[in-house]
Amino acid sequence: MNWAESIDLYCERTDASLWSEPLNALSNLGFLLVAVLLWKRVAGRGRDLQLLDGLIFAIGLGSLAFHTLATRWAALLDIAFIALFVLVFHQRFQVRIGGAGNARAWAGSALFVGLAVLFLMATRALPPLPLNGSEIYLPPFALLLWCAAAARQVQPAAARWLARAAGLFVISLACRVSDTLLCDSWPAGTHVGWHLVNAMVLYCCMCALQLTPRSAPARPSTGQ
Repeated sequence: MNWAESIDLYCERTDASLWSEPLNALSNLGFLLVAVLLWKRVAGRGRDLQLLDGLIFAIGLGSLAFHTLATRWAALLDIAFIALFVLVFHQRFQVRIGGAGNARAWAGSALFVGLAVLFLMATRALPPLPLNGSEIYLPPFALLLWCAAAARQVQPAAARWLARAAGLFVISLACRVSDTLLCDSWPAGTHVGWHLVNAMVLYCCMCALQLTPRSAPARPSTGQ
C-alpha cells in the first residue's frame, strides 16, 4: 500500500491540492478551541483528564493534516487519535464513574476493542452499508450510550452530559453520512458539521468526567 497516495473522500475536495478542503480543514479549529477551553478546567483534576484534553487537541491536528494533505498516512493518523481518545475515555469512565480498578478498566476497554473488531469484520462480510464509511463510528456510539446508561444510578449529572453527547453524536453522524449524498445540491458538503458537532460531543464527555474524583469512592458494603 502506498501510504503517500492521495485520496478523495469528501464533496469539498476537487483536486489533490493542499487547500482543496478549506471548510473541512478550518472546522478542525473547533477541536482546538474545545481543548483550550478545557485546559484550565482540567488543571489539577488529574493527569488523566489532561491526557484526554491533549488527545482532543491531537484529534484536531490529525484531522487538519488529513483534510489538507489527504494522504493515506494522514487518514491513519486522524483515526488513530480518535481511537486513542475513545479507549482512554472508556478506561477512565470505568475508574472514575464505575469505581473499577485500573486493571479491570483496561480489561473492559480491551473487551470493547474486541467487540468493535468483530462488528467491523461482520460489516465487511455483509453488503456495503450506505453510511459513507461511518460504520466504524457505530461501536463508539454504542459505547457512549452504554456509558450514559451506566452512569445514571451512580452519577446522574454525568449521565446527563453523556446523554447530551450521544444526542449530538447522532447529528454529527448524520452530517458525515450525508456528505457524499448531497454533493450535487451542496458541493461544499456536510462533513464540516461532523467536525464542529463532534467537538461539542467531546466537550460534553469531558464535562461528565470532570464531575467525578480521580477514582470513584468504594461503594458501601451491605454486610453486617
